[in-house]
Amino acid sequence: MAEAIISGVLQQLISIIGEETKQKVKLVVGVDNEVKKLRSNLEAIQVVLVDAEERQVKEKTVELWLDRLKQASYNIEDVLGEWNYAILKQKIEGVDDATVPKKKKVCFFFPSSCFSFKQVSLRKDIAIKIKEVNENLDVITKQKEMYGFNAIRKAEKLERVQTTSFIDVSEICGQDDCKSILIQKLCASNEQCLPIISLIGMGGIEPFDEHRIAKAIIEYLGGSTKDLSELQSLHQHISTLIQRNTFFFVLDDVWTEDYKKWEPLYRCLMNGVHGSKILVTTRKESVAKKMGSIDIINVQGLSDDEYWLLFKRIAFFGRPFEECERLEEIGKKISGKCKGLPLAAKTLGSLLRFKKRWEEWKRILDSKLWKLEEIKEDVFQPLLLSYNDLPYTIKRCFLYCAIFPKDYRLGKDELIKLWMAQGYVKEEKDKAMEIVGEEYFDYLASRSLFQEFRKDDENNVIGCKMHDLVHDFAQSLNKNECVHIEVDGSKGPLISSFNRENAYHAMFGKDAQFLM
Repeated sequence: MAEAIISGVLQQLISIIGEETKQKVKLVVGVDNEVKKLRSNLEAIQVVLVDAEERQVKEKTVELWLDRLKQASYNIEDVLGEWNYAILKQKIEGVDDATVPKKKKVCFFFPSSCFSFKQVSLRKDIAIKIKEVNENLDVITKQKEMYGFNAIRKAEKLERVQTTSFIDVSEICGQDDCKSILIQKLCASNEQCLPIISLIGMGGIEPFDEHRIAKAIIEYLGGSTKDLSELQSLHQHISTLIQRNTFFFVLDDVWTEDYKKWEPLYRCLMNGVHGSKILVTTRKESVAKKMGSIDIINVQGLSDDEYWLLFKRIAFFGRPFEECERLEEIGKKISGKCKGLPLAAKTLGSLLRFKKRWEEWKRILDSKLWKLEEIKEDVFQPLLLSYNDLPYTIKRCFLYCAIFPKDYRLGKDELIKLWMAQGYVKEEKDKAMEIVGEEYFDYLASRSLFQEFRKDDENNVIGCKMHDLVHDFAQSLNKNECVHIEVDGSKGPLISSFNRENAYHAMFGKDAQFLM
């Protein structure tokens, strides 16, 4: 993540210097050497970050150095933001003085010299801050020498995505045995054959918020949660809605092992007709046992043959037959490293789909990232390979998506506007920011970092979701710097799904309706 931040800060600094040159005005004077040194330090750090970020998983001191660097980068970004605002303000006031309230001015003997006392104070403050952040960065720059990082310059070329040929997961096959077992267990003991009133799905249950889950069930069943604030009242209403009916209730991706949170909901669901089913999915067997599961199905990875078919279908999409033959052997070696995980095949296959040369595939096969045993999820290794291949401009856009809750329906236009507001998307020659942002979205989608695409009547993509594991991966890179906070009027306090100690971006919402 540090590479994306540093590259963005460096780009912002260069842009500000260029804007001052274009306007032929020195807004912040007396710090020319400091600005040159700041740029030099950023460039010196930038070229070692690829190596540093690969080493941080195994070397705790490198991880701490990168954390200090990120903190310094955010501080620099804040100062550059103030500087850029002052330049824009001067540009606007210089164009049409009649639109600006008249201020008492004092004139100095150099070009464009009429400033208010407030402006002089602001610019002096910016100059002081530039010196302060540069002193801090200078220390961090000197510290990097002790690690002996390799300088690696990464080409930042954005490959044009001509058409967003997203993978349709409904066509992907596999786990037939597992599906058969699940269907058999769901159909067993349903002697009465009564109609199922609803398939209730609760996706991405990480923080087990009893109030939110209860309200969602009631609303899904067509009931109203108005005037229901106490948990007991909510559960009583659920019992009333499901009585004399069968139901199929799905709790997806549960993490909490606190049985006390689950038991009250479980007891109210017992009011349904015999034959009702509750399906829980989790990555932790201990969670399934705590929730009292009577039939546990351990889902294994895809078989070698199934996995290769999936991987090949994505990675070799649209290639000439001769090219597929040339890459098949090395493709099977890469596929074998993914341990049968479908998301890994989808993500890594989407990455290799844009790699034309055998040498590029060989670099993926030989990457050090496969050897990082400390990574907590096996699927994170191919995700990290895919992430590292992104241009830094798009890395920041991807990482920003961690601010949304799991299972959140991302609106394409909304997301692009938020990227623009953060300064992650810039105009390019003859392209408006919205067009550039759309290209960034398509780039991430084409690499399977988004899924479940929603389309309008003209088959244009208008929204998507992130896979829970991809969301977890983005969070792990952010280290809880993005926070979403839900406000529940019935309880008063804010409820955050993450630690807010080091948060830089926050999202607030009520009943899953979130605002920035």
